Amino acid sequence: MIRPFSKVLTASKMSSSSSKGSLYEFQKQPYNPATPLRRKSALETAWDTLKRLVYFVQFLLQSIPIWIELIWGWLNPPAPKSIAGWNALVTGGSNGIGRAISLELAKYGCNVVIADVDAENGEKVVHELQKRRVKAAFYKVDVAEYDAIVELERKIEQEFGHVDILVNNAGIIPFLVPDEYSPENIRRMVNVNLLSHFWTIKAFLPGMYHRKRGHIVGLSSRTAYIPTGYLRNYLTTKYGIRGFMEDLHDEIYLAGYEGQVVTTTVFPAVINTRKESMDHFRTLPGYAQMEFPQPEVAGRDIVNGIRNNQRKLFVPDGIKTWQLALFEDAPRRITRLLYRELFKE
Repeated sequence: MIRPFSKVLTASKMSSSSSKGSLYEFQKQPYNPATPLRRKSALETAWDTLKRLVYFVQFLLQSIPIWIELIWGWLNPPAPKSIAGWNALVTGGSNGIGRAISLELAKYGCNVVIADVDAENGEKVVHELQKRRVKAAFYKVDVAEYDAIVELERKIEQEFGHVDILVNNAGIIPFLVPDEYSPENIRRMVNVNLLSHFWTIKAFLPGMYHRKRGHIVGLSSRTAYIPTGYLRNYLTTKYGIRGFMEDLHDEIYLAGYEGQVVTTTVFPAVINTRKESMDHFRTLPGYAQMEFPQPEVAGRDIVNGIRNNQRKLFVPDGIKTWQLALFEDAPRRITRLLYRELFKE
């Protein structure tokens, strides 16, 4: 029997987190310089350089079968993995991209938990999900609060089950209030957009390791590859997510769970979500000519990325992240010229 859950979770006044030392107190201690390293002789330096050249040749030889395997995989991609019966947690799932992801996951038989501050629309999405014959739940949670995430993990474990797919979608988009650069609003955007990733990973990654199954999705932004000059505070959080997910991917590998716990970093274009933000975007130079895809397009591409274990994903999925690698490091005068020519009136 499918049962809806609706719970309100808030942070407690006393932090439940444990700490084995305070960085603030450590900063107040006298500086303790490291012991200087012995300088290598010219002969030692030359020998190290020669060794590195030999190692590089070994790398080139050892990489050949890996490239062959990768190219074969591109030409003959494996079938998408089945997520039927998996449990997904989607933060910010009451509206926009999060709602679209939730409904798309349900299409493939995935059960969905929504964590959001918007209870009214969250309940509506739960009812939509139940019509697709999957288990669904909603919890009212402020993802910026670590203790609220800890309580969410406990409630899900008790009332719903474990989390196999974690979609960190909750985020504050630009241009929602007249003064988003006030200290209070900057702090709020950083806490919701970026710090919430730290809290959810701390809460749910250990369980994925224990079960040797999991998939973590982080929503960055295409502006984390192509800055625009209009989104400094928002863009800072999205660059942070990009770095967070890159290092998390390697952390999982070093922990010995590569292939069992998978990561996907999503870089959406401007998606047609909240009216207040979209109306302002259309007043910016170059944006009036752009097409803003609907959230359903993003939901479809993101879930396809999950099912195909894509590490990086542009949305819409028309170009690949590696195609912007040269653009990203090109001289600014070149990238600005390209941007002006592509989006001029």
